[in-house]
Amino acid sequence: MLDVWLRFAPPIQARYDQEEGAQRIVDLQFAIFVGLAFYNVYNITNYILLGDTFWTSVLLRVGFITPTSLALIWLIGRTPLVWTERLITVGMLNAHLLPVFLFWETRSALGVFTFGELSLTIIFGNMMLALRFPHAVLFTSLALASTLLAIVTKNNLETPVGIAFVIQIATASAFGLYANYLLERRRCGDYLTALEATLLAQSADAARKQYEDLSRTDALTRLPNRRHLSEQVETWLSDSQSIGLMMIDVDHFKFYNDSLGHPAGDVCLQKVSAALATATDGLDDAFCARFGGEEFSFVLRNASEMSAAGAAEAILQAVANLQIPHPSRPDRLDVVTVSIGIVVNCSDDPDVSFDHLIEFADRALYVAKRHGRNTFSMDSASGEAMRFCV
Repeated sequence: MLDVWLRFAPPIQARYDQEEGAQRIVDLQFAIFVGLAFYNVYNITNYILLGDTFWTSVLLRVGFITPTSLALIWLIGRTPLVWTERLITVGMLNAHLLPVFLFWETRSALGVFTFGELSLTIIFGNMMLALRFPHAVLFTSLALASTLLAIVTKNNLETPVGIAFVIQIATASAFGLYANYLLERRRCGDYLTALEATLLAQSADAARKQYEDLSRTDALTRLPNRRHLSEQVETWLSDSQSIGLMMIDVDHFKFYNDSLGHPAGDVCLQKVSAALATATDGLDDAFCARFGGEEFSFVLRNASEMSAAGAAEAILQAVANLQIPHPSRPDRLDVVTVSIGIVVNCSDDPDVSFDHLIEFADRALYVAKRHGRNTFSMDSASGEAMRFCV
């Protein structure tokens, strides 16, 4: 994921810039500010060593490099990160060319002693600013070339001294660039290691979530299963709001399986589950699940007896509209239908539980079956609406 220039692949680079870009800007701004302060300290050494070009040094450092650097501090926080790195490289090259020019221009007998400053700018750019490796190579190469040119063309520079300066600047460039390479390789390696760990953790979380979803989903119908239903109902009960719960049973399903076979039964259940989901589209706070076998459950939050009855009617009609043939029903109907038992909880009693609701809804379901199936019931035995209020 890194090329020979220690560059990330584009997608990784984009992610890195998003995650680390802001801190990179802060670090660069601080480093430039500190470097600028030390850079101007060399006006003192220039006063001592460069008698003939001292005021030129002050003018360029204070009048050009300083405001340019301050503008750079402001600018890099407002440009894309790729341009920030380019601007920093150009700024460092300008900062290096000034002492190169002063070294080349001075005729002072002590002027050659300013040569040490040239190595410091190379080290600063490569290590403190930590230029990105391709930019570090470009900056170091240009800085080395300009310095060698100044050494070769400088008047009155003795050959042994020039050779010594060449060795010094060449080793400083090699040292700075190698240090930069190590820093950059470590930075990139650390990020890739952290990214790999993050992606592995995300993958594990996704796998865990997928497993949890599967463990809460009925494999045949893809509806939530009984476990998921229980969790949802208990969550809604904790909000102290009314809940309407339906138990839905496919009528004479055993006869259907016996006559057409279990594969046909599975297809039938899939169609019924799709109808249940479709019938309740648009209802707020509704939840449909497969309870087990040929039984389904449907839950409404903030329910009233009227809204629960309306939902039950929609479900009955949706299943009947499927017109699934049922050739072996013992009654006069020849299509698949369902029966529904409903209970509405209107209490905020903390003792009300999922099991309580299932018990009462199941009792109402058997009332519906005794009344001929393909219907719903809210009554117990007296024919009055059964309302679960505890």
